[in-house]
Amino acid sequence: MFIRVTRVQSPPDKVQEAIQNFETKILPGVRKTPGNQGAVLLTNRQTGAGLGITYWESAKAMAASEQMGNQTRAQSAKDVPGTAVINVERGELMIMDRAAAPKAGSMVRAVTVNGDQEKLDAAVVQIRNHVLPILKAQKGYRATIVSVDRQTGRLAASTVWDTKADLDASESKIAGPRAEAAKIAGAGPSDVQVEIFETAVVELSAVTAQATTKA
Repeated sequence: MFIRVTRVQSPPDKVQEAIQNFETKILPGVRKTPGNQGAVLLTNRQTGAGLGITYWESAKAMAASEQMGNQTRAQSAKDVPGTAVINVERGELMIMDRAAAPKAGSMVRAVTVNGDQEKLDAAVVQIRNHVLPILKAQKGYRATIVSVDRQTGRLAASTVWDTKADLDASESKIAGPRAEAAKIAGAGPSDVQVEIFETAVVELSAVTAQATTKA
């Protein structure tokens, strides 16, 4: 499976408007596109930052949907005043572990690592074998999603939590293992970005919602 992530920036007072626009104008077009396996909108109501994530059954399906993606990005920027598309990233899904069904209102810690293309697989093995067990033992853990972009060396790992308090409490347990995985990926401390989001909208296919760790 593959994912496309569109990073947008909206005025904080326009976040609710952006959420409604995603639900009413973006999601219907994504839903009917061949090969789509779902979509998620993550937002930060304080900063106005947002991540629109679409899931695709194959690289071919994702590539075929690019025109639709371009149109929806342009439309969303037009529909919500002050909204700008910052960038678009794509990745191959390597880990999707779910302890609970996806739901709006859950909290997400999104980690982006700019590493070495040749070291991505080793980092994924490290996350699967040594980081994931720690995450799964924490209170409020719901999911881990990890993707890689083999062309750029980027690794993206998101963990999903019941509440902000659960997310915050897990940080002391996971900070060290996260740094070790980033090091294995060939990244230094300045190559790691950690962001906090709320799951504003989530609509996933049954296969995506129920997926477990990739063997």
